[in-house]
Amino acid sequence: MHSLSFHAHGKLLLFGEYAVLDGCRALAWPTKFGQSLQVNSEPTHVKGLYWKSFDHKGGLWFEAWFDEDLNLLHGLDDEIARRLQRFLLQARALNPLFLMDGLYHEAHISADYPREWGLGSSSTLISLIAQWAGVDAMELFFRSFRGSGYDIACTTARKPILYRLEAPQKAKWEELNWGKDVLHGAIFVYLGKKQDSREGIAFYQAQGSDKQALVQSMDELIGSLLQHPDRNSLLLAMKESEEILSKALNLEKVKDLNFPDFPGEVKSLGAWGGDFVMALAEEPQFETQNYFLKKGFEVVFSAEDLLI
Repeated sequence: MHSLSFHAHGKLLLFGEYAVLDGCRALAWPTKFGQSLQVNSEPTHVKGLYWKSFDHKGGLWFEAWFDEDLNLLHGLDDEIARRLQRFLLQARALNPLFLMDGLYHEAHISADYPREWGLGSSSTLISLIAQWAGVDAMELFFRSFRGSGYDIACTTARKPILYRLEAPQKAKWEELNWGKDVLHGAIFVYLGKKQDSREGIAFYQAQGSDKQALVQSMDELIGSLLQHPDRNSLLLAMKESEEILSKALNLEKVKDLNFPDFPGEVKSLGAWGGDFVMALAEEPQFETQNYFLKKGFEVVFSAEDLLI
């Protein structure tokens, strides 16, 4: 039996949400949480792929069987199975030898976080399949999805990244020499409302706001933060980002909506309306944490605990 193992990091988009789709720079940070893929292959009378997906508690939540031509034989959830099949077929299109060795393959993918947290279940899956197939993860992503691809860049990054979509399906990014001290005092809170990134993209693209003006404003904001990565600059960037996007999206800011009495700034991360927010105040971090815990939000992380 031959075994292979792969890992992909989750992500949080700190600045540049939505505007990254139109060429704005985006600041994203890979998380300690992610997904792992274990593949066992052996010669047997049965050929093809048996796929099993496990949640963070080790429970099986999805499985599918494919023949050696990647025809779907059976899947617990047809929609998920078809999406997985599409990714596998696109990987084979990039590498025609992928899964063409005549062996039986059993693939186990497991997350070390609850999938509803929205840390990148799809992007980590794409990255893991790309690693296994020996193909470019970004190319596989753009063949399979609409989106910026920043989350794919995070899956193998070891530091925060500055990402830009230079043209359709062409991206450039670099790792930043930032330590987590830049985010000292900040906490990350899960709001408990899983957001669909595809729906978020469609919502943004349907807005009639001036995308060029949005990109310019957000890019300048991120540029200022890059020049002065300190607490005061971070607080200002959080506030300005929320104001800019609130006007562009015609949505209420998360602080005004849910935390009007919070003595600091609260910023949505990624698609607005759920998933994680970042909160920062002048008060000690434990007081910020207690504020959200008292309001019933149980999933609260420091940057040290959540980010790479």
